Amino acid sequence: MIKHIWFDFSGTLIKLDKDKHNHLRYSSYAEAVKKPLDEELIKEYGKMLEKHASNSGVFRSLGLPGSYWADRVNSLGPAEYASLADPKILEVLPKLKAMLPISLFTNIHPDNFLKALGIKPNWFTHIIQGGMVKEPKPNLEGFNKMIELSKEQPQNLLYVGDSIEKDIRPAKQVGIKTCLVWEKSTEADYSIMKFEELLTIFI
Repeated sequence: MIKHIWFDFSGTLIKLDKDKHNHLRYSSYAEAVKKPLDEELIKEYGKMLEKHASNSGVFRSLGLPGSYWADRVNSLGPAEYASLADPKILEVLPKLKAMLPISLFTNIHPDNFLKALGIKPNWFTHIIQGGMVKEPKPNLEGFNKMIELSKEQPQNLLYVGDSIEKDIRPAKQVGIKTCLVWEKSTEADYSIMKFEELLTIFI
């Protein structure tokens, strides 16, 4: 029985402007490794991303703080950089909150984005964000923190995310049930193509 839902943020509740997002991560990487931003560096970053599964993981592997990427993302204007991943999110989240606790686990700092997009921070019982755990997703530290904060058995938690590598697989490793959004996969306990389909799990 699911007693607490945890959500990923970027890619799940919000989507980032692809061009601005790419420019930010490539220019940040170029600055960090002190190399010119060119096609070779972009390919190098792609290999790093494949190895570490998340932007936060790439920068953490360079010895930078766990909050480094979150701080970079937060430096951009949220209203120009992000939009809701599904317009129904603003209707579905309060309906879910009325049934059971909902919380947020993200590698970035979500506050400015939440306010800009109309998602109320007080809908969430807990928010684990960039810098609150030493190692970013897909490291298991944050997923174990979810279990600790929820005070529930892992099988009673549901983690909703958009990435097999950084959301679904690590959550399953610690025994948390999973829901993949925007595509289907047998690796997740549930898969949904529309956000409102989440409600059918509980109704």
